[in-house]
Amino acid sequence: MVLLFPVVSAWAGTTKTVNQSGTGDYTSIQAAIDSGASTITITDSGNYQEDLQIGDPTQVGGGPPVTLTSNQTGTNRPVITPLAGHSYTVSRRTGQNAGFGLFANNSVVSNLIIEADGTMNMSALAVVATDVLLENCLFRITAGGLGTLGSSNPLLFFGQQGDGSNTLAGRTPGGADSSGCLVRNCEFIGMGPDSDPVEPTGSGLDPDTLVPNGSAGYLDERTSGKGTGQNSGFVRIDILTDTGEDVFVTFEGCYFHYSRDYGIFPTDLGNGGGSLNVIAKKCRFDATSKFQLRGRGANIVAESCVFTRACEGNNGDTENSAVAIQTNDGHIPSGSVTNCLFVNCGSANAQRAYYGGANNNNGTLLTVDHCTFVNCLTGVGAGSGGSGILSVGNSIFHQVGDNVPPSVDAIGMTLTNGSPDLVGGLYPAWTNGLASRFGSTKWSAAFNKYNWNNPAQIIINNCMVGSIDTEDTRSWDDALTTNEVTGCRLFCGYDTNFVGAATVTRATPVFVNTDPDAPNAFQLAKVSPGQGLGADLAPVLEPKLNLSLTGDKVTIFWTQPLWMKGYTLQSTPSLSSPVWTPVPGVVPGLVGYSVTVTIGSANQFFALRK
Repeated sequence: MVLLFPVVSAWAGTTKTVNQSGTGDYTSIQAAIDSGASTITITDSGNYQEDLQIGDPTQVGGGPPVTLTSNQTGTNRPVITPLAGHSYTVSRRTGQNAGFGLFANNSVVSNLIIEADGTMNMSALAVVATDVLLENCLFRITAGGLGTLGSSNPLLFFGQQGDGSNTLAGRTPGGADSSGCLVRNCEFIGMGPDSDPVEPTGSGLDPDTLVPNGSAGYLDERTSGKGTGQNSGFVRIDILTDTGEDVFVTFEGCYFHYSRDYGIFPTDLGNGGGSLNVIAKKCRFDATSKFQLRGRGANIVAESCVFTRACEGNNGDTENSAVAIQTNDGHIPSGSVTNCLFVNCGSANAQRAYYGGANNNNGTLLTVDHCTFVNCLTGVGAGSGGSGILSVGNSIFHQVGDNVPPSVDAIGMTLTNGSPDLVGGLYPAWTNGLASRFGSTKWSAAFNKYNWNNPAQIIINNCMVGSIDTEDTRSWDDALTTNEVTGCRLFCGYDTNFVGAATVTRATPVFVNTDPDAPNAFQLAKVSPGQGLGADLAPVLEPKLNLSLTGDKVTIFWTQPLWMKGYTLQSTPSLSSPVWTPVPGVVPGLVGYSVTVTIGSANQFFALRK
């Protein structure tokens, strides 16, 4: 796989600083941008309530690139909050709202907290430029507001220059199309820092009395009085590609959590022959009402990602799962999902049992390899919206049809370990309302081709399946004749819908760690059957210590994924009888953590521990 990194042109420019106290060159970020500076560093942790724009939206290329950054880390990063916002015209639409518009190719934005405003329906950032790097930023909703972002105004938007007509002819000739943009080590939260509660504590309204019954948390809108969610989605990418045009946008090491709607949503529009391609590597997705990565006419690649609590809300879309592809405007996409983990994907509250880990709604081919699916209503599916092939190999499926805390239950309440509906620690999501209410969408399976009246197929190669809740072993004909769900299934569909079914083995996997936030999440134990199958995330996500020696000083440096909380650097003088103690003086940097220690006469061993 090729990752596209921005290449900064040799524009002339200067370096300027911004500080609200007056100790920098400017007290306003936009004033520094307007000065023509090529590099702008914010040196305080202030809340900058101003609308920002880098580059000219009417100029091809947008003008000279700008690097906007800060020397602050973590919660001390400066906050950018929209004041009145901008309304831009892009190829897809007019009225593309954002507090911060970025139009200069090859620009860099890093080490900032960038806020959207739901009351103004204002995205945090709109990028209409190529080869842009966004790094170490937090995207969220501003505190205190009540409004909800519309579906076309997510936290982060990528688009292309054009007249808003949503036609190939309306694109700006030679204009920017967001190709080559890279989002790295950024966090996305679909609510404000004052949101309380975050998790659903009830169904929102009692279905009989319509009296408020707790809060739906992130799953419903703050404006409705039923929830605390305020975003439509994390990222939307709307591009019209024509023949010979291939647009790539990459996300690496990002953390997406709490969305009342969707995750990353790329759409290739118009009837041109090009392609929109979205790559997600080493990313973490959690707690979304709908899908977490879905290509609508766009090709998708997911590699070494963790997907949890997808499709937690009741929305009615036919195309969804944690990862999905669908046809749009003549663009018939493909996708690949490799070395990924899926936990709690699909819920009783979503009321569609075929929602789960990966779904080829009606694309050409979705390839799934070396993935692990645990506590999902469905593992993989194909044909929910027409023809298409899903090919799955070397993967593990376990506890099919169940969820575990903190998924939501059938009325949208977050499960806890003490929830009365748990059976042996598992929540039988397949039977909590599914059988009686979901019509033709009530079938839950490891391999799901429930919509059998189309030529879609699932091709299977060397997969292992553990437990299936209340397994229904009837023939598909018998199941359809009674049209009654008696349990979850290994296969939903006719024998002709599946190729390679004989390569499926049945055994119970043993995992060394069932914490999806751990670097070795759901890694197989050495004694487990299925060696060589499923996801192996530890080599990719596990933090690695690096050392540099200067005299009698050793500097230890490491990076770790954004979602891995609670890990500390510890040391022990012996590995045979270890006594681990925290290492003092660890300093968070702009990228990663570091500490410098003095070399003594005794041995000292270091490790990151939780």
